[in-house]
Amino acid sequence: YYGPICVAATYVNESDIKFLIELGVKDSKQLSDEKILEIAPQIINKIKYTQLSVDNDKYNLLVINKDNLKEILGNNIYVETREENKRLSVISFEIMKYLVLKNKDVLVLESNFKDYELRELETICNETHTKVLSIFFDGNSNILHKRFLERLNMNRHYVHKSQDFSNINDFINTLDELRSAKYFGNIIKVNCDDFSYQENSELFIKIEEFLQNNK
Repeated sequence: YYGPICVAATYVNESDIKFLIELGVKDSKQLSDEKILEIAPQIINKIKYTQLSVDNDKYNLLVINKDNLKEILGNNIYVETREENKRLSVISFEIMKYLVLKNKDVLVLESNFKDYELRELETICNETHTKVLSIFFDGNSNILHKRFLERLNMNRHYVHKSQDFSNINDFINTLDELRSAKYFGNIIKVNCDDFSYQENSELFIKIEEFLQNNK
């Protein structure tokens, strides 16, 4: 078990930006533990914030995002070639299957999967009587392609850069393969043309209802 997990949100006025820059606030991955412990008390005393702790019972609902899992592996097993990257994807999926087999409770699939991956997961879930919520993300192909290219120039993890999707037709072919996959369990389809879904209360209510009904 992992947890509890703690999350925090802050409200930063424009007048506070200089204060935070002078403290050295930046992406937490670029800060040492010592630096975080040094500046945290100063931030807490000046910046408005809210904090929430989630206990193990809620946090340990098995939520699988294969992209995140691949990134974790990539941080520890550096791969250089496309073939090595493909093998990393295979390892990621094998770990997923192991986690699902051991979980035997409630599973939330958050990410887009290929059909053969879903069939393997469905078989395991049927055998273990695992209750499943599948969240499928889709949208306009041109919008998604543009956003994908923009993210490549940002802090996109290196494990997602091995395949060249500069050609929109290659990108759409991969999307079509993901769209043709048959999801199972309780299915929620999310339109990602913009980021309004992140504030969609109806979406969050559906997810919460599923979790409440399957405690």
